[in-house]
Formats: sequence, C-alpha cells, structure tokens
Amino acid sequence: MDIDMKTRFDGLSRQLCDVQKEIKTIKHDVEELDRGLKYADEEITELKEEIVPKIKTELMEKIDALNKCRLETELYSKKSNLLFFNVPQSTESEDSEDVLRDVLSKTKIPSQQDIIFSNVHRLPTRAHTNNSKPIIAKFVRMRDREMVLNGITEAEISLQGKRVIAVPHLPAPMQEERKRLMTIRKKLRAEGKDAKIRVTGTKVLIFVNNVVWNETE
Repeated sequence: MDIDMKTRFDGLSRQLCDVQKEIKTIKHDVEELDRGLKYADEEITELKEEIVPKIKTELMEKIDALNKCRLETELYSKKSNLLFFNVPQSTESEDSEDVLRDVLSKTKIPSQQDIIFSNVHRLPTRAHTNNSKPIIAKFVRMRDREMVLNGITEAEISLQGKRVIAVPHLPAPMQEERKRLMTIRKKLRAEGKDAKIRVTGTKVLIFVNNVVWNETE
C-alpha cells in the first residue's frame, strides 16, 4: 500500500470513527429525549387525573359558596315580606293595601289596625291573570308578619272560588324548589302523612312528622 492510499484510508477511518461517535451522541440524545417525554407524559397524566379535577372541585365549591352567599343576602332582604295569592284585583288603580286589609278583616288576627306596612303592591308577573296578580307586602315588624302568615293560613279564606294563600317571599331558586315540593307534599298528604314544607337556611325541605323527608325513600 503506497503512502497516498494509506493516508486516504487513515482519513476515512478517522471520519468513520467521528461518525460513530456522532451517532452514539445522537442516540444518547434521543434516549434522553424519550426519557424527558415519558416524564412529561407522566406529569400531563397526573395533571389530567389529579390536579385538574382538584382545581375543578375547588372552583365548584367557590361557586356554591358564592351562590349560597347570594341567596342568604337576597333571603335577608326579603325576610319581612309576604306574598298573597288568589286575591282578586278590581281595577288597575286599586289601593293594594286597602285590598289586603279587607282580606285580613276576614281573619281572627287581633289588633289589625296596628299592623304597619312599609309597602304593599301587586307583582307585575305574566304567570297570573290580571285579576289575580300576587300582592307583596313588606312589614315593618316581623311579629306582624308572622301573625298575618299564621292568621291567613288558619282562616282558609276563599275569594271567587279560590283559597287565599300567604307564603314567605323567597329568592327565585327557592320559590321554584318550593313549587316542586308542593306537588310532592300533596301526594304525601294523600297517603295520610303529616307533610309540611319549611325553609331552613337557604334550603326548602319537606318535613314528615317533624322529620326531614328523604326524597330517595
């Protein structure tokens, strides 16, 4: 082998050795990349399976707490109010307080002239016909409110064939729940059970014999 061939062969050998080293380095980098991707995939899986649900749960708890706070605030603002249903409306210009006092005169509520309202008016709702829009009354004294609520319930007054009903003024979600539970209460009473609807905090519940009724029963 002449000197020129030997020189060329040695050069190729060094190039091949360099290529092999580079291949080894690339393989090492690929392996490191695979390990990094596997670790990242494990982190993503943990994020999806543990962290994200935890964050979602915490957010839902915060939303529930905010909704409860909103309901409590609205409930407090309405606590001195009563709604009266099935009280016929004579004219658009009627005095709602006079109409309500006329209804109260049919009860056995004592000292009715001493009852003070801060406001009495018809609710502008589409859910009722013009002659039966609910009356909302805001009482100055809570004892008057309770006395009227009990007095109307006990009197069982009927006007134009419909019984006058007085109920606490609740936030819309609680009113919807009470409306739903009224149907259930009717069925329970048909079964001979002493079922009553009561408001406890921000919850509307059915009590049977003074025990909270479990809807899954």
